[in-house]
This record gives sequence, structure tokens and C-alpha cells, in this order.
Amino acid sequence: MGYIVRRLGARIGFEPAANALNVAWDTGTWFSESARQRLADGTLNGRCLDISKTTVDRAWADVCGYSIAVDPLTFAGQFVIKPDENGRRGGRVVAGPIDRREDGVVYQRLVDTKVGDRVLQIRPVILDGRIVLVYEKWRTYPDYFKGAELTIPKTVADFFSDDEATQLLRFSNAIGLDYGELDVVRDGADGRIYVVDANRTPVRPKGLPEESVDAAFAPQAAAFVDLMKRRGLTPTG
Repeated sequence: MGYIVRRLGARIGFEPAANALNVAWDTGTWFSESARQRLADGTLNGRCLDISKTTVDRAWADVCGYSIAVDPLTFAGQFVIKPDENGRRGGRVVAGPIDRREDGVVYQRLVDTKVGDRVLQIRPVILDGRIVLVYEKWRTYPDYFKGAELTIPKTVADFFSDDEATQLLRFSNAIGLDYGELDVVRDGADGRIYVVDANRTPVRPKGLPEESVDAAFAPQAAAFVDLMKRRGLTPTG
């Protein structure tokens, strides 16, 4: 967010203000109802109260009609175990079925995202009902759960059809995500996309080359300017 704020010539405040663009900036998985009630009207992400992986997958299934979740007690083959909390490390690939469930984790299909000797994750940046840009994120195979070694800004059309983009925006609206990023994987076998994570506190992505900073943040700053103009606000501090 700091990269965008500096481009706007704005400043970050720490209390809601009627004449400012307010963002519910919370790095936790669950945003309390009491905290939500203190937000000003029109606060970005003011409805985004739960970004646990369970909620993310349930919302994706409601929007698209299919889920990434598996039953670990009956699923035969490899699948993923990950903490339900957002942003918490600890994902691992196991062979199923297993004997018992664990608390605080989710069980998901291992989606085939391998391209050559790397794995691909796609991260669209969402702002106020539109996809501003998409990050192409690469990891060395089979490091599915490590930070990206290379992140490249791309356009929506580079990765998603119009119908898929609409689905992603419907999903974002369903969880109340006005501003943030989605972790999306596409199955190399059947072509389906899955949202596996939602992030409401975007920062500079790991693996973004210095020469790509403008391509990453200039479109986001421009989108914020458009949003603020529509709300009758000025981006300058």
C-alpha cells in the first residue's frame, strides 16, 4: 500500500475520516464485528470479515459450483493440508486417505500447476469491482508453498476469459473484498481455475524485479485516483 500512497502524494492516517478514502487494514484472518462497527460508511473491505481458507472455498463453490476441498478420510491420492488461517505457513502434500482429521486445517486437491520445472500461481489485484492487473508468480517445482522467486505484472486478458474475470469479481463481492489480491491456480488437466486464498492487505510481492515496480503500481495508483474522483475525494495529502 505504501508504494501506491507515495505515488498519489497522499498520506496514511490511523483513524477513520469522513473526507478520506478509508480502508479496513487488518492482517488477521477474522475481522471482529465490534471493529467493523467502528468503521466509517464506505470503508473499503468493511464487509470482508473472514478470509479463512474454509470461507474462501465455500464462497468459491457458491459462485462457481465446484470446490477444491476433499475428504481426507476417503480421498485416494495426493492432496494438500494447509492451515485454515490466512497467511500462515505450514502447507504440505500428503498421500491419502489418512486416518483422522486435524483441527485448524483444510484439505484440498493438489492442483497441477507445473510448467516445465516451475509451478505457476496467478494473483489478480482487485479494486472496487474491477481487476486492475494480474501477477504471474513462479516457484521452483515442487516448492508449492514457498514465496515466489519471480513475479511479473500482466494484464487480465493474459490469464482469464471474460467469464472467469466475472467469476473472480463475483467471488470478491461475496466475501466483501473491495481491495485486495486473490491467489488463483489453474488446473493443467481440466483448465478450471480455483481461488485458494484472499488477501486484504496487499504489499509489494516477493520476487518483483525493480524494473517491474512501475508496471505493478502505476495501474493501481491510477485505479485509486479514479475511485477517489468518483467519491468526490482528492488523492493528495
